[in-house]
Amino acid sequence: MQRDDTPSHVSTQLARFAAALTARDVPDAVVRQCKQALLDLLGIALAGERAGEAARALECYAAQGGDGPALIWATGRRASPGVAAFVNAAHARVLDYDDIIDYPQVHVTVCFAPAAIAVAQAARVDRPGERLLAALAVGSEIQARLAAAIAPGFGSGLPVMLASQLFGYVSAAAACGSVLGFDPTRMLSALGLSQMQAAGTEEMVVHAAQSDGKILYAGLCNQGGVQSAMMSLAGLAALGDPLGGRAGLLNACFPGAFELAPLTDGLGSRYEALRRCFKPQPGTLVSHPFCEAALNLVRRYGLSAADIAWVRLHVGPWGRAMCEPLDVRRRPPSASAAMNSIPYAVATALVKGSVGVGDFNAEARADEAVLRMAARIEHDVDPELAAPGAVEPGIVTLRCHDGSVYRERVEVARGQPARPLSFEDTADKFTRNVAFARPEMSAGAIDGLVAAVRDLECLGDLDRFLQLLSAS
Repeated sequence: MQRDDTPSHVSTQLARFAAALTARDVPDAVVRQCKQALLDLLGIALAGERAGEAARALECYAAQGGDGPALIWATGRRASPGVAAFVNAAHARVLDYDDIIDYPQVHVTVCFAPAAIAVAQAARVDRPGERLLAALAVGSEIQARLAAAIAPGFGSGLPVMLASQLFGYVSAAAACGSVLGFDPTRMLSALGLSQMQAAGTEEMVVHAAQSDGKILYAGLCNQGGVQSAMMSLAGLAALGDPLGGRAGLLNACFPGAFELAPLTDGLGSRYEALRRCFKPQPGTLVSHPFCEAALNLVRRYGLSAADIAWVRLHVGPWGRAMCEPLDVRRRPPSASAAMNSIPYAVATALVKGSVGVGDFNAEARADEAVLRMAARIEHDVDPELAAPGAVEPGIVTLRCHDGSVYRERVEVARGQPARPLSFEDTADKFTRNVAFARPEMSAGAIDGLVAAVRDLECLGDLDRFLQLLSAS
């Protein structure tokens, strides 16, 4: 391709960053977080395949693509890189359990890492651990910086455009290009080709009661990222300013509601991705402070579900979107609708004492005790609870049958940057997820997987490592 003499617009600067970054350049804090994110992703993908209602449909889709060099982690099936990336990402989105920027709420690793891993496996790159570590840093930083670019214009209500998916096309293309060792010009073309595919709105993710969109959007951007990188590798060009141009991604999808400076300010020296959250429970991040508040009350006052007469949730604009329509949120007709429901999540927490990976399937949603509790949950909307720059607080009032009333407010839920999960916390989460998906896997094998991720830069056989995930 032509040499890198394109103008120094934001897309070119990001392409140069993505092409130049090596594992040795990544700061220690970012290295630790990237390893934590990878371990988290692998565990939730295994649990998601077993817990997800769409698992059979995803398996049928994978079979249509025939065999290939890339592995679908949870099943051991071989597929093309694009199909493997799609299915692995979808499995990892099934439980809404993956890492996320808290404001604006943009998912991170799930939107690009399955693509980078599939391409690394298919290309049989040398030093795959080092390549993947650099790719994880590249993808997460581009995803986080795109999120930061729209933060100044991000409103208090639910947006129309689906930023996680839109930005995931770009970060997935960049991560794949990093694995393949692209120069800046080829990297820029990969970003341009990804912009030509980027799409996604919230309609099939939040507003449709019967839709698998919530679990599929990460698959779509991973598949698009693989295609973009492979097209650029083949010599197809798409040079320009695909992100900041007058018809670029930001102007097209967020007109008048973004700033370009966050894309490049401090690029390479300050890592925006360090402010992401790792979730201690599945389900939308908006529900987490409410579940924590409800459980704090139950534990503090020694309450049982039978003691509770009614529950009131005090929500802001984002919380309202996860409480209405109330009849759907109380009795969600699908796993996706359940994961987007604060009333269902709080009812589950109050009845079961936690929210776990098996609490969104059809059997769990038919639990009469949970449904009875959900029927007692009301909400009121307070615009003053809007929290620009953060997740809205969770405020819960419980009234007991004996007339006592208790109220709790959780400002920042566990897992958010101010109350982060450690690598060890994530290793415990990984162990629980693997045990749910593969109850026959030995503790030694699980410890070996954790150790391999902890020493990712030393990983020399990616194929063998991934096969361990699907081993019985």
